[in-house]
Amino acid sequence: MKKLLLFLLLPFMLGSCECDDASRTEIWTVASEKGVAGIASGFGHVPAYILKKGVSASWEASAESIAGFTFERGYETVLRVRIDPIANPPADGPSRRCTLEKQLSRTRAACAVDPMTFSTEYELLVASVLADADPETWWIRDLRYDEPQWQPFPRKIEGFVFKPGYEARIRVRPVALYDEAAGDYTVHYRMTELCAEERRDSEGIPTL
Repeated sequence: MKKLLLFLLLPFMLGSCECDDASRTEIWTVASEKGVAGIASGFGHVPAYILKKGVSASWEASAESIAGFTFERGYETVLRVRIDPIANPPADGPSRRCTLEKQLSRTRAACAVDPMTFSTEYELLVASVLADADPETWWIRDLRYDEPQWQPFPRKIEGFVFKPGYEARIRVRPVALYDEAAGDYTVHYRMTELCAEERRDSEGIPTL
């Protein structure tokens, strides 16, 4: 009976060894365009690889960096990636290091998935006063969270017109666009809807 119980538990015992505190290698497919991914803390997004981690995995947007890999727009690339845990990572830093071991293939191809798939809309509350003298730095609250705090947002939101003295609730969509001059992707924020606008003094604005 004890031998039978041990046999039944063995797959779970072995599976528990495949954890994030052990180095391993994975096969990743990098799509030919980039999407966007949210940063670890605060409101903001960065250009991100669109990855498929494994043969049968789904596509996902990932802000992880891959040491030794140079992304080429228009090429789908299959990589063998080594993943090493980082001991005692900082609270807002990565917990693992991803390094290119070998490039397995590189094929010119259209993006296998629409990058806009990963550009999720969010609701923001924009305060009735500016964060500083810059006309494109606003105080915002990210309404995805239960108790959002005011934070300065020094980025343009395309389609939004700030009105002093008016608090606005808007929907925005972050998108990664290729900048020909820079030769890289940049994140743009677009207002998709003006949900509400009210004349009032925003409360609880911190002092910079």
